[in-house]
Amino acid sequence: MNVEYINPFIAASQQVLKQAANIDIKLGKVYIKDVPYYIDQVVVIIGMTGAIKGQVNFCMSIDTAKEIASRMMGGWPIETFDEIVKSAIGEMANMIMGNTSTLFSEKKIKVDITPPSILVGRDMTMSTSNMVTICVPLMLDNGYKIDMDVAISE
Repeated sequence: MNVEYINPFIAASQQVLKQAANIDIKLGKVYIKDVPYYIDQVVVIIGMTGAIKGQVNFCMSIDTAKEIASRMMGGWPIETFDEIVKSAIGEMANMIMGNTSTLFSEKKIKVDITPPSILVGRDMTMSTSNMVTICVPLMLDNGYKIDMDVAISE
């Protein structure tokens, strides 16, 4: 995988989380994940097709998902992980990937994305066949974290 492909994902994440939820992020140490890997509790999966193929998994805890949804709704308190939270984190991931696709198109790389799929559970593992998975830890300004796992090929 061309490591320069990671930069649009990072830029889009920073922009969307700031605009949609007023969340500033810092990057944790980027690393290659061994597969299969453990999923915290929630994962939003978005596929990519076109010049770049693969998927991006946004992995987080239930508390992180609730915090993001709350911030996206202007601080409205969220007590339970429900359909509103699922909708909010699905939309957040969709916006990040839409912005990422736009950044790729500016470089003349055509990419399409799939609608988000959301999985919730305990003791889940994820594996991407025949692709290296790069983990980009997004450290949110409130102590929460999203692991943005990028598994793509040209």
